[in-house]
Amino acid sequence: MKQKYYQGPITDHFDGKVFTNLIRMPKQRYLNAWDGIKWYFHMITNTWSGLTPHVVQSHPNKTEAGLKVIMIGHASVLLQIQGYNILVDPVWSPRVGPLPFIGKKRVNPPGVPLFHLPHIDAVLITHNHYDHMDIRTLRRLYVRHKPIFFTPLGNDNILKRHISSKMMIHAMDWFDKYVLKEGLKITLWPSYHWSARGICDRNHALWGGFVVASDKYTVYFTGDTSYGDGAIFKQLKTQFPNLDVAVINIGAYAPRSLLKNHHNDPKEAVDIFLDCGAKQALGIHWGTFQLSSEEAYEPVHTLYGVLRNHLLAVDQFIPLRPGQVWCLKEPAIAEVPLDPPTVDVLPKE
Repeated sequence: MKQKYYQGPITDHFDGKVFTNLIRMPKQRYLNAWDGIKWYFHMITNTWSGLTPHVVQSHPNKTEAGLKVIMIGHASVLLQIQGYNILVDPVWSPRVGPLPFIGKKRVNPPGVPLFHLPHIDAVLITHNHYDHMDIRTLRRLYVRHKPIFFTPLGNDNILKRHISSKMMIHAMDWFDKYVLKEGLKITLWPSYHWSARGICDRNHALWGGFVVASDKYTVYFTGDTSYGDGAIFKQLKTQFPNLDVAVINIGAYAPRSLLKNHHNDPKEAVDIFLDCGAKQALGIHWGTFQLSSEEAYEPVHTLYGVLRNHLLAVDQFIPLRPGQVWCLKEPAIAEVPLDPPTVDVLPKE
């Protein structure tokens, strides 16, 4: 089958036609047609019947001098870091799918209205699945903000075909680094996943997560991933030992017999958190688009149980609702006590 998106040298994860995962385990099994039917049947027979996350409408400042993460919904996040505004996997559409009227329907609105966004400097796209690469949203962002786009190899051609050949896009291989401005460094990190936009382009484009690092802060976005052998998360800890926060997927994992090799579950999300050594974790990819058979709030309840089993505080791993804001609180600087005043004259006896 002809390669649709990328032409490049053969590597340990590209054979000239398709990309593969870096994993020291038996070959990962992807969803075939029969698995797809079973997956769809599980969803329609386990439609979300309980509560779904309510939205707190957030209105970001134009810039932030520190570090702030604002949840838009599903896997869409606004990162504000030392004066820069970066969107990750932005989706504002009411449905995710190949056409506006086909695909999974959004159950809650975005946590930040699209036209209330500050100026966007960069957009990071982890892979080309419709719930992460939404062309309708990306086209609007390109017209309004003209950001720089970062995405794994091959996805740049999809964007240019559907939006504009004039887009500024950096197509990156795993472990590639790019300095955006004034030392703000963006690294593409591997994930254990796959890619496709249709039935004839399986793994023709690369996938991954991102590390965004400034001179003060470091943030990790896993992108869609399974836990696999855990090697890439332990390796991350050695490369980025001062990781401030990890933004980790916690939903869209059931049934495990079908999705174990595609998405981590909450237990594995905690394993990723511990393996990568981050000081804080934030949970995303839940409660907005039903892509699997667990209930909307099940990832949160399961996550809290796993944290309890690991003797971790619930505020160490926060499942973000749309519009919820997490801000890194700088440690307070202790005041240095003043020395007692000195006198030149001896007191009278």
